[in-house]
Amino acid sequence: MKKFSAGFLLFCIVTFAFFIRIYRVSEIPPALSWDEVSIGYNAYSILTTGRDEHGKFLPLDSFASYGDYKPPLAIYLTVPSVVIFGLNEFAVRFPSVLFGTLTVLITYFLIKELFSNSLFIIHYSLLTSFLLSISPWHIQLSRAGFEANIALFFVVSGVLLILRARYKSQLLLFCWLPFVAAIYTFNSTRYFVPLFSIILLIYYWKNFSKNKPLLLSGIIIATVILLPIMPHIFSKEARLRFAEVNIFSDAGIVNQANARMEVDNISWWSKIMHNRRVGFSQSYLTHVFDHFQPWFLFTRGDGNPKFSIQDVGQMYLIELPFFVLGLLWMFKKERRIASLAVLWIIASIIPAATARETPHALRIENSLPMWQLFVAFGILTLSKKKLFVAVLIALLYFGNFSYFWHNYYNHYGKEYSGEWQYGYRESIQYAQSVKYQYESVVVDDIIGRPYMYALFYDRFDPRKFQDNPDRSVDGAGFFHVKAFDQYRFTDRPPQHFNKKTLYILRPTFVPKHANVQETIELLNGDPILVIFDIVSDPPKASL
Repeated sequence: MKKFSAGFLLFCIVTFAFFIRIYRVSEIPPALSWDEVSIGYNAYSILTTGRDEHGKFLPLDSFASYGDYKPPLAIYLTVPSVVIFGLNEFAVRFPSVLFGTLTVLITYFLIKELFSNSLFIIHYSLLTSFLLSISPWHIQLSRAGFEANIALFFVVSGVLLILRARYKSQLLLFCWLPFVAAIYTFNSTRYFVPLFSIILLIYYWKNFSKNKPLLLSGIIIATVILLPIMPHIFSKEARLRFAEVNIFSDAGIVNQANARMEVDNISWWSKIMHNRRVGFSQSYLTHVFDHFQPWFLFTRGDGNPKFSIQDVGQMYLIELPFFVLGLLWMFKKERRIASLAVLWIIASIIPAATARETPHALRIENSLPMWQLFVAFGILTLSKKKLFVAVLIALLYFGNFSYFWHNYYNHYGKEYSGEWQYGYRESIQYAQSVKYQYESVVVDDIIGRPYMYALFYDRFDPRKFQDNPDRSVDGAGFFHVKAFDQYRFTDRPPQHFNKKTLYILRPTFVPKHANVQETIELLNGDPILVIFDIVSDPPKASL
């Protein structure tokens, strides 16, 4: 294929990828999640004060946020977006759109590097990039402010530079820096990057060993840049967060092992057969193989609607036969590349499998675009010089993509608006227009983290909030804000209603004598919040 033709096709693919990621991105998904508003407001706080919401100056290790301690880079990358677009949905999601699109572009060069000795180098590269551009997995995660999606760009860029460093030794000084950026972006990459780096070093040691001083210097540079984040990675807070989500802190496995040993009279063989380590190993392997479930990959997708529309798998159903054939044929024809691609996928799953929630599309997004590579190899091997087969495959893809596109843009928001904390934006924006009439505004936390939505949509001065004393930390280390400025936050019905207060509460908390001003409904019509005040005393009970 001529360079001009390849370049033009790549331009079309990247342009199309950008369009389907940015089109109506402020509206679909239908609301900002609590993580997105946290990223946005902390970026706004950094922009205006140089400090995060807790008053910490330019954090390099983590942003404490709700107590989940977010890696810092995604927030810093959101700052320019807030400068250009203001504090709104578009500004928060644009970095993910941008880096998601750039990942499609970088994938082309990555696949070219992998297949540098192949006659079909351009075909593999273009098709893999195209498949990633229309991937339901990648589209969904590129259209929301997910740190994992930004981290994927750095992972793919890092692998590309490391591959090029095989014959451009000067790159050994800097090829690890995208991996460092990935560690500063998303939690799962803190485990994936070291593991996959070791795999790459072993895999290409023959090339790298010729320039050991440069290699060592590059690793030292990367390590030095990682020093600011190291204290947090090994901190009590990080260990606490890990313990909350990983299977190895599951008391149920230990209790079951102990109960079975008691039934077996705590015999020596029962201590081996029912050892908790056996239970944890079985649980871990189950979680590993969860990520290869056909329903997860090809029919339903992740059980969390934030990561899947629930009607389509993380990949298209049409891709199942091509994935299987591509895997088999690549091991037959390009064994070394196939082995690396499989190791890449496995390295992504190994840390994700320690979590209690599996399969998890977000935590293994690092495995993209290797799934698409196998599919592309299968398609090209099957359709070489067979126009009818190529046209048939194209039509099937068009049908699969159209089905996903239609459901995502026309039905997904309506059916799953509740999963996106829908309702706080509408209620806070309403409160903004009338709150001057009241002494306070009481907001229900039924949707979750209402204080951050109030900060975000009120564009509340970060300087004032940083000095806010009315926050607490629970036993799990999470921060809770009870009040700031006019806002008060609650998870229970007020015992007494005040005429000088505006209430934003769940329908079951609304008293009979309320003066309802607005009812906020989910996009499926279900009421979620009621905005009201009190203009009369409650009716007296009849004697």
